[in-house]
Amino acid sequence: MSEQAGAGVDVDAVVAELRAEVARRRAAGEYPAALVAGLVAQLEVDPAQAPLEDLADIQTVRPLGSRRPGVAGRTAVGVKRAVRRGVAWYVRPIVEDQVRLNFTLVRRLYEVEARVAELERRLAELGGDPAGR
Repeated sequence: MSEQAGAGVDVDAVVAELRAEVARRRAAGEYPAALVAGLVAQLEVDPAQAPLEDLADIQTVRPLGSRRPGVAGRTAVGVKRAVRRGVAWYVRPIVEDQVRLNFTLVRRLYEVEARVAELERRLAELGGDPAGR
C-alpha cells in the first residue's frame, strides 16, 4: 500500500477506484468511441515503435462537452462551439505552421539517422568501434 507522507491517502486505492469508474463508464458507452480511440492512440504510443510522423501531426478538433445537465449544458456547449469558430481563423494557421515544422524536422531527423548509420557502417569497415570504446 503506497501512502503519501503524512497525507494518509492510499494512492493505489484511488487509482484503482478511478480505473474502475472509467471501465464502468466505458462499458456503459458514456464515452464516444472516437474519443476513446483517440486517447488510446495518444496515450499508448511507444515512441520507439511509432513512426515520428504519427507524433508530428497536431489535431485541432477536440470533442465538446459539458457536465452541466439540461439547458445549461447545451448552452455551454453552444458557447464553446461559437468561441471555437470565432478563434479558428487565428489558431488554424498557427497550428498548420507548427505541423509543417514538425514534419520538416521529422524528415531532417530521418536524414541525420541515415547519415549516422552510413558513417557507422564505414567506420565498421575500417575496423573502428562505432560506439567510440
